[in-house]
Amino acid sequence: MKNQKLKSASFSNKKKEIEIIYTSGKIVTIHYGSIGLSKKIKEIWIDKETGNKSLAIEFIDGEVDYMPYDQPLAIVKDPEFMLQNHIENVIAQIKEELTRKKVSKKYLARQLETSDNQIQRLLNPSILNKNLTQLYKLASLLELRFEINLTAA
Repeated sequence: MKNQKLKSASFSNKKKEIEIIYTSGKIVTIHYGSIGLSKKIKEIWIDKETGNKSLAIEFIDGEVDYMPYDQPLAIVKDPEFMLQNHIENVIAQIKEELTRKKVSKKYLARQLETSDNQIQRLLNPSILNKNLTQLYKLASLLELRFEINLTAA
């Protein structure tokens, strides 16, 4: 998800909606109000200077604003985007604790009875399919506790 790029975008001042299509094929539609827009849009385009990672929006009054590629995903609470954020957060905390406690990855591999390569994959936030059992064991070795909360939307 980190390497997600924008493919195209369109808007409707009548519906007050922006439709974004990502290179992955994912389509996200957001309402102007969800991003605080009250002005009408004149033009919208993919900003090439950011490597197709933001939208440029020109309003009727000539003002131009920019929206990063991930903002629409966060607004609609895209499951893949949310998972990526959670994984990045967990991995960052684990890495911080590894550094703080000066624990080597070789030690972790021995304790988890796995390879150094598997530890590298576990600690790589761009790989989404994690072995949760190993992540829990890893956290336990570092005296960290997982807390998972689900709430009604």
